[in-house]
Amino acid sequence: MCPPRISVAMTTYDGGAFVEEQLESFARQRRPPDELVVCDDASTDDTVAKLERFAARAPFEVRIERNPENLGTTPNFEKAVSLCTGELVFLADQDDVWLPGKIEALAGELLAHPETGAVFSNGRVVDEKLEPLGYTLWDSLWFTERERERVRGGRGSEVFVKHVVAAGTTLAFRARYRDVYLPFPALRDCHDAWLAFTITGVSGVRIVEECLIDYRLHGANQFGLQRFSLREQLDKAREQLEIGAFRHNADFFAAAREALLRGRECGFEPDAKTLALAKRKIAHAELRDTMPKGLLKRLPRVARETLNGGYWRFSYGAKSIAQDVFLR
Repeated sequence: MCPPRISVAMTTYDGGAFVEEQLESFARQRRPPDELVVCDDASTDDTVAKLERFAARAPFEVRIERNPENLGTTPNFEKAVSLCTGELVFLADQDDVWLPGKIEALAGELLAHPETGAVFSNGRVVDEKLEPLGYTLWDSLWFTERERERVRGGRGSEVFVKHVVAAGTTLAFRARYRDVYLPFPALRDCHDAWLAFTITGVSGVRIVEECLIDYRLHGANQFGLQRFSLREQLDKAREQLEIGAFRHNADFFAAAREALLRGRECGFEPDAKTLALAKRKIAHAELRDTMPKGLLKRLPRVARETLNGGYWRFSYGAKSIAQDVFLR
């Protein structure tokens, strides 16, 4: 049997400071990709020049697409993924470094488990100079051992409906589900959460405990997965309310349900439990999005959602209750 063709879908934007180290880490893979598809989002620095220099000597095919205008993270990843020709697709950011066994390990997991549609690993969080900061991506994402056990047991949708745990740069998935996960929704910053949830709705998702990337934390990160102090968590909770995070959640899972139901037309029967979880998540997010201003008006809603377990199944338990009671 021929080995599957492997694509890496990478996006860049003004990433000249670190992109060469990421590119070199692709070339050092024990199982290199068959193609690297890079969509550059109208960079104004030397990112494209560095990409072109690498492409000229890379041991695999490199295709560079330059966007005439900045699309933003999610649409740019959608474009990169849609251009991939491989059977297995890996996502890549511009400023991380992959350890040499990453592709081999994740591709091996997918090949060993044909029923699995996606797999993701852990990663080390490092500083600009790649010095470890003493914690992992899963620590940053609050991906607990209990939640890992749920994913191992085929209950990943219970975790993914609550929060993001599969960082895109650690994710690999089968292109055969593209009719389910494409197009991405027109929502901000959601490509990794979208892929994990929609794919788990029609197949299995597995995890690899090993740290297979160095996730670089630096001042220019678009998304920095640092560990927050109590004060910083409070600021983040206020920010959620200001940016309409719960409306975004409701729209995201409504789009995900539609995508899973649409998948039936292509022969992908959605998991009934995942559909039900998405429906309940939408209701929970809409309830939180429309909380009244007055404390006395909010308390009955908060009490009902506390008693029915919604805050624990779809948010962060006591922290989210406190957010709705005290920060509105």
